[in-house]
Amino acid sequence: MLTRQIINPLSTTIFTDSRITVDSLQNYNNDGFLGEEIRKKVVSLERRGWQTGFSWLKAHIGVPGNEVADKVAKEAAQTTVTRYEYTRIPKSYLCHRAAEEAKQKWQAEWTASNKAATTKQYFPSVQDRLETKLTLTAKLAAVLTGHGKTRAYLNRFNLRDDARCICGHNDQTMDHLLLHCEKTSTQREVLKHKINQQRNWMGIKQELISKHKKVFCEFIETIDFELLLQNEQ
Repeated sequence: MLTRQIINPLSTTIFTDSRITVDSLQNYNNDGFLGEEIRKKVVSLERRGWQTGFSWLKAHIGVPGNEVADKVAKEAAQTTVTRYEYTRIPKSYLCHRAAEEAKQKWQAEWTASNKAATTKQYFPSVQDRLETKLTLTAKLAAVLTGHGKTRAYLNRFNLRDDARCICGHNDQTMDHLLLHCEKTSTQREVLKHKINQQRNWMGIKQELISKHKKVFCEFIETIDFELLLQNEQ
């Protein structure tokens, strides 16, 4: 004897061309309002004997139902008299918008500030810094900020009598040590070779950290700043 369940099973499959929707419904860690509401409807139907499934289909390939749904959605988006059925703003959108506004304000303040001039040369964009993963060491921090590790910096605070580098050519600034000093020429040539950079050496600080971070950090760690602070024997 055939039961009603076999003759006319209560089942339905909802097709959508939004893969992210299908993925979100299958991910129970995604607790967005709309997703939760859909799951509640599915549970309610299951309690009444329904089997409900969701499936993704490729858009714009001539599937009649999908083409009609797309047409209706476009018409609804273009009309000004549509009655809104859903007016809640997802929490994820609010968090994203707040984060973007905070970054824009941060960027404006960063650009306008007359401080951290050295750091700005490496990170003119706040977004770039947020996306750059760094393992900060004492040497790297000194290079990116221009604070410490050089005679010129210590001389500014009367911690050294002489700002001149032990190479005898210029004041021992961080730029001098990184870009010009003969005492660091061997390490510098290795870095230049690794990044294939022979020209415009003075103007690529942002690229050094954004495109050549690994070899640049290795270069910094090879410099013996403490030795360079000592008096030439």
